[in-house]
Amino acid sequence: MEFGMKRVVASVQAVAVLSRVYDGSPVALSIISTESNLSVSYLEQIFSKLRRNNIVSSQRGPGGGYHLNKSNTSVADVIRAVTAIPDGFKPVMDALEWVPVTQLANGKLPTP
Repeated sequence: MEFGMKRVVASVQAVAVLSRVYDGSPVALSIISTESNLSVSYLEQIFSKLRRNNIVSSQRGPGGGYHLNKSNTSVADVIRAVTAIPDGFKPVMDALEWVPVTQLANGKLPTP
């Protein structure tokens, strides 16, 4: 399934929220949904792709949720996980490789 720009932006936003609230304990999609204003069913689709691409891992059962697999996930990592990137976007993706999602989660703009 090819994702559009809306899904790419929602995916980056969801990982930024997870990054901001993650304290080592699993984070439920309902918390990410509340923080991001995205529906749980929409987040399930996104997190399925993120899990398959090792951005997050999941823990089932009571108290379950999602873990962030690495603390320095880049925006490019998230975009690559959720969509196929056209060849012409390589320079953009190379630049986004240097923008950590945590920087966006803290409300900071990337420095050039």
